[in-house]
Amino acid sequence: MANLSCPKCSELTKKGGYKAWQIIVAICFFPLGLLALLADKNPTTCQKCSHTWQA
Repeated sequence: MANLSCPKCSELTKKGGYKAWQIIVAICFFPLGLLALLADKNPTTCQKCSHTWQA
């Protein structure tokens, strides 16, 4: 996972990723399973100030 800078406090934090079920469906039902990755991602949350955003 990539590190991002929080837009509120500029602290480095880990980028939110995909849920486990999305990755499993994408692999098992390739290529149609890739649509599961379009559903949504876990939001990114800053560890320092708890600011949450979609990155």
